[in-house]
Amino acid sequence: MVNKEIITIDIFAAPETVIFDEINEKIVENDLQRVVLRYPAVSSRKIKELTKTITDNRNKYLKKLTVNEIMAVIAEAAQKWTDPDYHLRRIAEQVIPKVTGYDANQFALELKTFIRLFRKKELQRFVNNELGQNGAILDDFQPNLSGGFSKFYGPDLIFQVFSGNVPGIQLWTIIMGLLVKSPMLGKTSFAEPIMPALFIQTLAEIDPKLASTIAVLPWRSGHDVENLCLDLADTVIVCGGQEAVEAIKNKAPVNTNVLSYGYKIGLAVVGQEALTVDRHLQVVRGLAEDIATYDQQSCLAPQSVFIERGGAITPQEFAGLLANELMNYQIKYPRAAIQEADQFAIEKMRQAAEIDAIKDGTTLVFRSADSAAWTIVLHENIGFSPSPLNRSIHLFAVDKLTDIPAVLRPYQQYLQSAGMAVAPKRLFTLADSLGEIGVNRLSAIGKMNHVASGWHHDGQFNLLDLVRVTDIEQSLEQTSELFDLDVE
Repeated sequence: MVNKEIITIDIFAAPETVIFDEINEKIVENDLQRVVLRYPAVSSRKIKELTKTITDNRNKYLKKLTVNEIMAVIAEAAQKWTDPDYHLRRIAEQVIPKVTGYDANQFALELKTFIRLFRKKELQRFVNNELGQNGAILDDFQPNLSGGFSKFYGPDLIFQVFSGNVPGIQLWTIIMGLLVKSPMLGKTSFAEPIMPALFIQTLAEIDPKLASTIAVLPWRSGHDVENLCLDLADTVIVCGGQEAVEAIKNKAPVNTNVLSYGYKIGLAVVGQEALTVDRHLQVVRGLAEDIATYDQQSCLAPQSVFIERGGAITPQEFAGLLANELMNYQIKYPRAAIQEADQFAIEKMRQAAEIDAIKDGTTLVFRSADSAAWTIVLHENIGFSPSPLNRSIHLFAVDKLTDIPAVLRPYQQYLQSAGMAVAPKRLFTLADSLGEIGVNRLSAIGKMNHVASGWHHDGQFNLLDLVRVTDIEQSLEQTSELFDLDVE
């Protein structure tokens, strides 16, 4: 009998002064390894202690730092993660694929790209995009255009409900909280609680006082402490499915600022000018990468693709080439195992498309043999449809790209990202028409899962939506001069 390698990892992070009475364990194992995930039992008493501790630590230390100093700590932490031999990165690369089911090689590649968003130059771009001057307006009163002075203040306590569908995505809002000098209490998902805990450990290696303003830990949804967290926080950030987002919104107190990032549908648009003999393969390969990366679990990934007729490559040929690319991806980066409900949803999508193909011949189905690893449904008529994800995609052949907005308009509240492959002369006109109906991010095909550092998540601001402002009006500044005893 082979002795299994045992890896034990804490999937929570909290100030060292907070001692937990009970530590639970969750076991994930295969034939060769056993991963032991340790996490504390939560209680109302412990939540109150945690929030008091991180709030006190913020008041004593974090809010006295400049935003530039905070960025320097975050950037140093990110730099550590760019080292392949960094011990926490090696743990992440070893453990996260086992817990999530994502291919280990694909995760390692995505992690390398993602973590670079938090280097110093990217953080400066992120902050200056919304606040300017490296966030100096959070450090002290700054002159404003009306002639007075203004200062921004972050929340007194942020409660964050994290999603677990994409590893590492939780770092965005953790870093946002630090940049506005706010303490954060985070509820992580058991689906992926590892990356936030590891990154906070890195922050603690560099600046323990800064790291002690954050606490993240997992617990099951519906736990009584969730209501307490909502009552204690003045700002709530919730990421997840539509039901989870609505549940938090409904329970949050009326005066609480709730920022939500719920269910969204991505799409892609391919113009005939991108379907030339020498360019079409680049588009096909980029789209396959957008579909295969984290199995479309990111809200950034495409679910419907519009292929314009009139190119050297027909929509049918495009679908066949995409099928080959997805087959290659399955060999290189196998799709994660899925739940029975997901399997059923894919089979339902396939059966409906095959029935349409028999009835009127306007639908073609390309599918992986003997598995639900990937599915392509090509529709000869324009339309729009979400997919069951897990590398399942709808392709719609269209006569003109200008016909697309009318089809998308009924889904406006769910639209987010669009990958595009069009010529410059059509780019801004089409972008404007898509923006009018709710699309809030346009990227190159092949880059849909890789956002820019200053992007506006769901079309919202990031830091600006977290802060409140105090203005010193010019009249007060001028009048105060009258009370300077040294001035006649």
